[in-house]
Amino acid sequence: MSHLNHQFDETGETAEERVSRLYASPGGPLIGWLYDECRRRRQEFRQMADELGVTYGYINQLRSGLRHVRQISDEFAVSCARYLGVPPVVVKMIAGRIPMSDFVHPHVPLEDALDRAMAQMLDDPVARHVLPADMSGLSLEAKQSLVAMYMECSGRDLLEARQLPELVRWLQRAATIHDESEGEAMRGHRDLAAVG
Repeated sequence: MSHLNHQFDETGETAEERVSRLYASPGGPLIGWLYDECRRRRQEFRQMADELGVTYGYINQLRSGLRHVRQISDEFAVSCARYLGVPPVVVKMIAGRIPMSDFVHPHVPLEDALDRAMAQMLDDPVARHVLPADMSGLSLEAKQSLVAMYMECSGRDLLEARQLPELVRWLQRAATIHDESEGEAMRGHRDLAAVG
């Protein structure tokens, strides 16, 4: 699915079919994607759970809806990202923790922005061959995923989020400083505890 220039993947599935299947998966697209990757690696589901640092029971709870995927921890999102080979923000988006609407300007309704993005995707001669001519039947979530994947693969900014990279770099620097400060505070707390 990461290569929009291939009409079918190794299973004979088109990108649209895979996105639709993943969104219809028990537990939603993140769990479906994890299971796909597990099968691709020819692993047992328990091995996947071990790599993710959770129990297989936890994965089953997410899959059955007993636990909500939208409420996964940051730590689990990072583990999933590592397992899937994507940045954690992609996992958080697919899990529903970060809505696509956070990436569009507030004055533009999400559906309008996605419709414009889908039209631009259909103007791309390479993408046109792997996308259906009529995408109106796709769910909003499926459209969001297709647009996000296309933007990742093509490098095109269909949602006009040009300021995002600088913002992301700023946030990354802030997070690094925060993590370093927190680490210093924890070390100082441990030192004080050792003295007392």
